[in-house]
Amino acid sequence: MNSLEIARKVALFQQIYIAYPPHISLHEWCAYLVELGRATRGRPQKGMRALGPSGSGKTAAMLAFIHKFLAKTPRTADRVPIVFVTLERAATSKRLMISILEYFGDCHSSRGTEQSLKMRVKACFERFGTELLIIDEIQHLNYRNSERSDVTDSLKRLLDDGVVPIVFLGTEEANGLFTRNVQLGGRLISPCDFKPLDLQLSADRALLAGYATLLNQSMVKKGVFQELSCLEDPFVLACLHAVSDGVIGRVSRLVEIALEIALRRAATRIEKYDLALAVDRWAIPNGITATNPFLRDPVDVLSQEDVA
Repeated sequence: MNSLEIARKVALFQQIYIAYPPHISLHEWCAYLVELGRATRGRPQKGMRALGPSGSGKTAAMLAFIHKFLAKTPRTADRVPIVFVTLERAATSKRLMISILEYFGDCHSSRGTEQSLKMRVKACFERFGTELLIIDEIQHLNYRNSERSDVTDSLKRLLDDGVVPIVFLGTEEANGLFTRNVQLGGRLISPCDFKPLDLQLSADRALLAGYATLLNQSMVKKGVFQELSCLEDPFVLACLHAVSDGVIGRVSRLVEIALEIALRRAATRIEKYDLALAVDRWAIPNGITATNPFLRDPVDVLSQEDVA
């Protein structure tokens, strides 16, 4: 198979979105925040945090929610239903306001003091009927310039002003952002955090197996492969958990690497051989894991992961 065809099939794989239960839960809570915001417009709004390890699929799940939401309530020249911004490292409260104004298309987003930018942001939310603000990589805002300019106070005031509810996405590093300011924490609904899967728990074993099954079926449905791969094999599931440390996005990425390896040898499905090579070529060099469980005795792996 030539590189053009391999690239086409990898691109098809990247289009796959699995309705993973924790992600569905995030969608449901986001929809609730929107409805609550509509019912309490003009009064202090609520926020929600969704924290988890890198690779948990938080951003992908949120983009899927936004896609579905905008299909029903599209963005127009006069309406911006959802604002989604991603923070860069060491972002300040002012940088957050600039990012929001940029999303609205403000050509002068960086002009003015922090206070004037905040006023313009609030005016944009009201003018364009924004119903939800989503801030991704919130851990990059997790520090204070001084005792009098804590960024958590800026976030609290955004909610207090009653303009728009907020979803905070980020890694566990952002936990201190919410715990150090009790007033901000008091304005949040229950967390929708993403925890790594624990294969000692039957519910988590079912989540991993269900995800692997749907991913397997989707590859065939998309035409990536002609037949189902080995992803549902108990030994493979145990290895996928060991490599990913229970973070579902890493499972998907490992399968993508194995997919490319399998296509290059003109295979009609992914085999354990391809997954083993994917660990050696991607997971170990990138520090995802230190060892390759696919090269161990299946009995030892199954015993350790307890998924038999």
